Amino acid sequence: MDILVEQETELHRYEVRQSRADVERLIHPSFSEVGKSGVSFDFASIVKMMSSEEPTDCRVHSQNYVCVQLAPSVQLLKYESASVAPTGEISDYAKRCSIWAFTGTCWQLKYHQGTPCPAFELI
Repeated sequence: MDILVEQETELHRYEVRQSRADVERLIHPSFSEVGKSGVSFDFASIVKMMSSEEPTDCRVHSQNYVCVQLAPSVQLLKYESASVAPTGEISDYAKRCSIWAFTGTCWQLKYHQGTPCPAFELI
């Protein structure tokens, strides 16, 4: 599970999201997502969206990771996330799940979904 949590949190970082090489390393070409906004993305649209992002002083906090094996080379990663501003203000609480598949050489993100949720205590 550690490698999946590491790779998931890499995708929370602006620098990684701006690097086409990192995005291609982490996200499978057949990727799909249902964002917490309800908007759906595929690989091309998520790359376009990430490349147009502006830097922010907020950081993504994530916690309570649980990994469920769906098949020998497929893992479901569930967790909670929130956005934390430099002032300490917390917003954008969400429950998230990601499906990671081992391609024979590396783990890549195949599916992601975010669902808004009530505030929770950050640990």
